[in-house]
Amino acid sequence: MILEHHPRAHLGALCGPLERGADLTVVRGFDNGPEATAQVGRLIGHGDYDGVIALGGPMAVYDREAVPHLLDSLRLLDDALRREAPVLGLCLGSQMLSEVAGSPAFSGRERGMPAEVGFFPLCMTEAGRDDPVMKLFSGPEPVLFWHQDTHDLPPGGVHLAATDLYSMAAFRLGPHVYGLQFHLETTPEMLAVWVEQSPLLAVAGVDGVALVDQARDLSSIIHRRAERLAELFLGWVRGDAEG
Repeated sequence: MILEHHPRAHLGALCGPLERGADLTVVRGFDNGPEATAQVGRLIGHGDYDGVIALGGPMAVYDREAVPHLLDSLRLLDDALRREAPVLGLCLGSQMLSEVAGSPAFSGRERGMPAEVGFFPLCMTEAGRDDPVMKLFSGPEPVLFWHQDTHDLPPGGVHLAATDLYSMAAFRLGPHVYGLQFHLETTPEMLAVWVEQSPLLAVAGVDGVALVDQARDLSSIIHRRAERLAELFLGWVRGDAEG
């Protein structure tokens, strides 16, 4: 089950590995809101999904009344937590996961934090250094951040990573529920679209051309990490011991 929230925030580098290993259902509330609401209702009613990946988007969780399809995603994530299904939340998806788990999202401006846009290294916690997902990102290569909203650690969560700007870069709830504030799925081609269309780039004062060039330099690493994370997620869905 894939929750998409904006046309430019799709599976990217995760798409091929997931399509090869699973029959994907994609909910695109931005495209057809009433049908997506009905689709989510059916999925919750029948429990007809094995795991959820919630993707990013330029909107804020606290603006959900103005962006109704976020309400559907929040409903489904809440259902997934109650069912103890595997969940992977990326950026906005991580913030929504935190929201339903009891720690609301808020703008970093409330605490004087600037927009975090660009490739930054992760600062692993002790738990993060031993975590099977975070080990994929333990090398010196940075990961992509594109946000200004954030959240505190949800009740019962395990703090996995931070950056120099934001304390919350990754967390885990239980064995197979992860919120990652960074974008591991964003290919250079996707990032070029973000640079062209997203106003957050100007807010952060970042050189978009240099950022896309950096993504091209890291392209093989981006795809390798996405491939391995997709393998882990599919293993959780199947119930594999190694997942």
